[in-house]
Amino acid sequence: MASMMKFVAVVVGLLFLVPDAMQLSIDHPLHSVVERLNVNAGPFLGLVISSSRDRKILKESSYFEADESIPYITIAGRQFSFGKFNDQPVIYVLGGETLTNVAVTVQILIDTFKIKGIINYGGAATVSNQVFIADVVVPSQVAFTGVWRWEKYESEANEPSLKIGEYNVPKAGENYLEHITSLKTKLYKPTNSKNKAFFFNVHSEWLQLASQLNFGQRPTVHIGEGVRAGSSDIYVSNVAFATFLNKKLNVTVVDTESAAVVAVSFYSV
Repeated sequence: MASMMKFVAVVVGLLFLVPDAMQLSIDHPLHSVVERLNVNAGPFLGLVISSSRDRKILKESSYFEADESIPYITIAGRQFSFGKFNDQPVIYVLGGETLTNVAVTVQILIDTFKIKGIINYGGAATVSNQVFIADVVVPSQVAFTGVWRWEKYESEANEPSLKIGEYNVPKAGENYLEHITSLKTKLYKPTNSKNKAFFFNVHSEWLQLASQLNFGQRPTVHIGEGVRAGSSDIYVSNVAFATFLNKKLNVTVVDTESAAVVAVSFYSV
């Protein structure tokens, strides 16, 4: 069991297509700059990157060419950098730690620029014994795995629930901490905001595109149906909790941002 908690070198999430930008207010000091970028260089592929390490890898890649005329602009404290990746116009930005910061970053990206799709790229931890260090994971679904209801003592457990007493040492039994129940997330859409879901689906066309990519000979690629990512503001280093996520929620890897990226993109369609 202890061998389960390994870090996956790369997680690539190919996400939703998104609509045209709303543009900055005409009074914003960068309005004319953004308008010129959207007209002359857009639409862009948005790259939401999880760490400065991943940004360094992108910038040093032979496939990336920075825009020398306008290398970046800063909006709401976030640096949006411009260039081309394999001749494709791109904007990349660090997501920022915590799901809230990531969601705000993605919303600014979508609202400000002409974006035709978003790729979330970064590291994650595997909670599956089928995924190993340096593997590439392209999930078909993502979930907010840190949305809980902590139940009162001696209440009935509903699935999916983490019964804390089952992890007592030296043997399972009752525990005043009782259990936590994983909850669904409300889906906000222009036509209907009453539905709830645990998993968000990644755009099927992008999954098909990802299946055609050449990731090289070294990494093992896990892609498509049955590959799931779970996101929360919890850094999971506990093997027992990792086992729960894998066995009860069928999660493959865990991170701190992919669900926020997918959810904002989903709401913006």
